[in-house]
Amino acid sequence: LGIRGSSKTQAVPSRIVYAEMFAVRSFSPILSRRVHAPQFQCSWRLLSTAALDDKVATFKVDIEKHLPADGKRVVFATAWLATDNVFVALMHEHFPKILSGMHLVAIDTMHLFDTTHIVAKQVEARYSKAALWKAVADVSTREEFNAKYGNCEEMDTADFDFVSKVEPFQRALAECNKDILITGRRMDQAAQRISLDVWEDGKRTLNPMAGWSWSDIIAYADAKGVPVNEGHNFAYRAQVPIEATKRHLPDLPWQKVPLGKPFWQCTEKELKGDPPAPITYVFKSFGDIHTTVPVEPHESERTGRFVRQAKTECGIHTRTTSAGSPHGGALMDLMVKDAGKAKELVDSCVKTIEINERQACDVFCLLHGAFSPLKGFMDETAYNSVVMDMRLPEKQLFGLPVTFDMKEVSGIKEGDRLLLKWKGDGVAVLEASSIYKPNKVVEAKEVYGTSSLEHPTVFSLIQETGDYYIGGNLHGIKSIAFPYPVQTPADVRAMLPEGKPVVAFQNRNPIHRAHFELLVRAQRDVKDSTLLVHPTCGPTQPGDIDGVVRISTYEALKEETKQEFPMFRWAYLPYSMKM
Repeated sequence: LGIRGSSKTQAVPSRIVYAEMFAVRSFSPILSRRVHAPQFQCSWRLLSTAALDDKVATFKVDIEKHLPADGKRVVFATAWLATDNVFVALMHEHFPKILSGMHLVAIDTMHLFDTTHIVAKQVEARYSKAALWKAVADVSTREEFNAKYGNCEEMDTADFDFVSKVEPFQRALAECNKDILITGRRMDQAAQRISLDVWEDGKRTLNPMAGWSWSDIIAYADAKGVPVNEGHNFAYRAQVPIEATKRHLPDLPWQKVPLGKPFWQCTEKELKGDPPAPITYVFKSFGDIHTTVPVEPHESERTGRFVRQAKTECGIHTRTTSAGSPHGGALMDLMVKDAGKAKELVDSCVKTIEINERQACDVFCLLHGAFSPLKGFMDETAYNSVVMDMRLPEKQLFGLPVTFDMKEVSGIKEGDRLLLKWKGDGVAVLEASSIYKPNKVVEAKEVYGTSSLEHPTVFSLIQETGDYYIGGNLHGIKSIAFPYPVQTPADVRAMLPEGKPVVAFQNRNPIHRAHFELLVRAQRDVKDSTLLVHPTCGPTQPGDIDGVVRISTYEALKEETKQEFPMFRWAYLPYSMKM
């Protein structure tokens, strides 16, 4: 084995112990791997085997910690990507019993690459693990799909996602009686995954490959002979750059060249040709044929996914939940628990803003997960998506925009941090990642169905709301104290008995007699249920009874009825009503 630094080749010291196929150990344990990146173009990079050994060791700890020994009710969602196949290989080698008992779930969207089906069969055969395949309902070919649902290019992306991925995946999870879901997501794949947790408790989701890099994956795959998609074995050589949004089109001005092996195993000459092509593209990932394009070798796999869409994730990860789960799958908690980190955030702020009651309600709901899956106020992309389509960029339903408005933004630039105060107390830090001026007439028309100022919320939007919106992540410093008792979503969930159905009633006015009779009868109609009375107590519309007064009426009724109706639960939501 030789290690090439520049143009010289040196022999590896003879004192080598092959403890693992991929682990070459000496007094300076290193394994040479070719990596295509701007700073390492066609040079040999020294990859520490200790680092790769550590990844495997950490993987084993995570599996033992979070998965049952028999693998029952565990589901791994595979798209047959390199990372997915490495996961199966690791499980086959280190946890064969768990692998045998768990479910490998694959979805045929009717728009997969042909090579994806090939590598799927190779993985199933090599590791003696058949996948549970689910396909689009009532169709078995792409032609049947087009006849029933329409051409994928003409369908709304949310509809395509649901029909081809989310619905079949939900069927699979139900059949498997899923308790724990495993994904092949990694933190290095995209900015959206940079803070990915290995274990997501709220979702009961395990991401065991989160800490692995692309280099780690291909090193392991090469050393262990893990099957990978044959689509990796081609280069697309072009004389000029081709826009990513056009690389799915036929008859492009590039030359498709078979390499005979995965592109990462090629020399620069093999990859680019002789004379070298100015631009070379390769497939690093494989989703659906109309949403996946080749990228330059140094780019992330995710760069070539969903290139013509605002979303960055497959609907399987963002739109698949179960009954009772928070919207988006996990209850957001944006409160900063570490006092030192909180102080650091506050000290980094360039401006302090005193928020009004309407904004305070939104901050509370964001910090404690009432607006899950939002992690802050909507940026311009999310705002436009919700206003026009009632969906977030990742296609989860979201009916109303959640925005932070300001009259003017002079002295604030994107990237700044802003300290938000409520009645003099610092409650949150807002990262100003997006500063924009909305078209309020469009917002009014799309959201409320009218731009007439006679509509009270439209009047407030046009006349009282600031002209600029600031979007970005929110960090909680101190929970907002309102002049009435409030409960967080976690508090509400904790007060509800386990395993019982819940009948919920949400209102904004004092409960009158007809309301109460409705509550009693609804609860009785649902056997052994709990009734949750969940009024909104923030600003509503002119003429409504003040929130503090409304709370007093609820508390009085709660006290009067607690003996006769012990199954009633009361919780107050500080929400700024928009009607």
